[in-house]
Amino acid sequence: MRFSTNKYKRLIIKHIQGETTPEEQQLAEAWIKKNPANKRLYETYKGLLVLTEPGKVNIDTDAAWNKLQARIKSGKHAPVKPLKNRTRRLVPYYAAAGIAAMLLIAVGLFSTLQQAPNLKQLSTTTLISAPVNLPDGSSVVLNRNSVIKYPDQFTGSFREISIFGEAFFEISPDREMPFLIHASGLDIKVVGTSFNVEARPGNDFVRVTVNTGVVLVYPSGTSAQDAEKAGTLLSAGEMATYSPESGRIIRGVIDDLNVLSWKTGILTFRESRLADVLKALENKYQTRFVVDNPELLNQRLTARFETESLEDVLETLSLIFNLSYENNGQQVILH
Repeated sequence: MRFSTNKYKRLIIKHIQGETTPEEQQLAEAWIKKNPANKRLYETYKGLLVLTEPGKVNIDTDAAWNKLQARIKSGKHAPVKPLKNRTRRLVPYYAAAGIAAMLLIAVGLFSTLQQAPNLKQLSTTTLISAPVNLPDGSSVVLNRNSVIKYPDQFTGSFREISIFGEAFFEISPDREMPFLIHASGLDIKVVGTSFNVEARPGNDFVRVTVNTGVVLVYPSGTSAQDAEKAGTLLSAGEMATYSPESGRIIRGVIDDLNVLSWKTGILTFRESRLADVLKALENKYQTRFVVDNPELLNQRLTARFETESLEDVLETLSLIFNLSYENNGQQVILH
């Protein structure tokens, strides 16, 4: 009996819910042990576990996995109790089928986890948050459609939080208790620095860009003693892109002048293609551009926009490129 990756995911969900046959149990256990990528799939759920259920934090994924494996070997399956009706409006991306499957697995695994300190939740929808102070004096600003969870007080070896979406952090120094962020399969460890994290549900990457100081990034589940060896150290002006699917971390230099434009409100373009300009404008003004002439997208623009309204920006573009536009409130059509 052969299964595709998606069928194996469904098989594991079925197994966690205690609905597998003995043959399916063996297939699930073999697939889990087959390679590190399958184990990383579980690690990717770490952020989901924290963000899906209130009152859970500092999850020991290795312990949870061991409990799950022990239950597989023993053949005893505790029934999964359905969550009570708790409607939470987080972000619209949860409609994606892949995220739904991950949430199902998270629900099944909750029965194996122990109670932990209560969590606070900070979430945004259509607006960017004001700076919010965390229990240690660090601050965070959330982009639209983003969520973080953190405890009332930081205890233990790390100041741990989890994020779905995008946020900018300014971390208070504390070498005795480093700051640790769980972001869709990537852990971000810092002592005192400022940086941006983009880990949106539905994306196939997690991106960390460093503004000041030094940041260590490494795949979730890496032991403390192996973190520096397996991870990537980033300095100010550098970035890392992580693929949860492959487990690879690619280090580079920040070449996007507008990586923090969502927070600062400032857009800077230097000989930028109009296609890239319009994409940045769509994000800032929450609109959509339609271009009649595709050749227009290859035109270049050098400009800076800060407090200008969308109409002011459109007037500027029309003068520079000798074009006309229609703005119906839902989209902007460029002729």
